[in-house]
Amino acid sequence: MASSSSSSSRSRYSASRVPGATVRSPIRYRQGPLDYEPYDPCECRPPKKAAMWISWSDENPGRRYRSCYYSRRRDCQYFVWHDDPIDDPFLKQLVLDLRDLVWMLESLNSNL
Repeated sequence: MASSSSSSSRSRYSASRVPGATVRSPIRYRQGPLDYEPYDPCECRPPKKAAMWISWSDENPGRRYRSCYYSRRRDCQYFVWHDDPIDDPFLKQLVLDLRDLVWMLESLNSNL
C-alpha cells in the first residue's frame, strides 16, 4: 500500500470558479514544493529556488508550474509552466470533475 510522505502539503490558491475565494488543493502533494531537480532559480535578488505548484484552475487543471516561493509577499513575477497543457478534452474534463467531487465531499464532511 502506498503512503504519502510526511512532507506532503496542501496549497492554497484563488479558485477560478469563485472569484476571491481561497480553497485547498484537492489532493496532497507527493513532494514538497522545493523537492525537485534541477534547480530553477526565480528572478529575486539574490535568486531563490522557484517552488513547484499544481494549478487547479478550470483552464489548467492538474498542470504543474514553477513560481517564486515568495511571489505573494514580494514583487517577483517569475512563472513558468512545467507540464504541457492537457490536450484531450475528455481527460481535462475528467480531472475537473474529480477535483470538483473532492471539493464537494470535503465540504460535506466539514459540515458533519
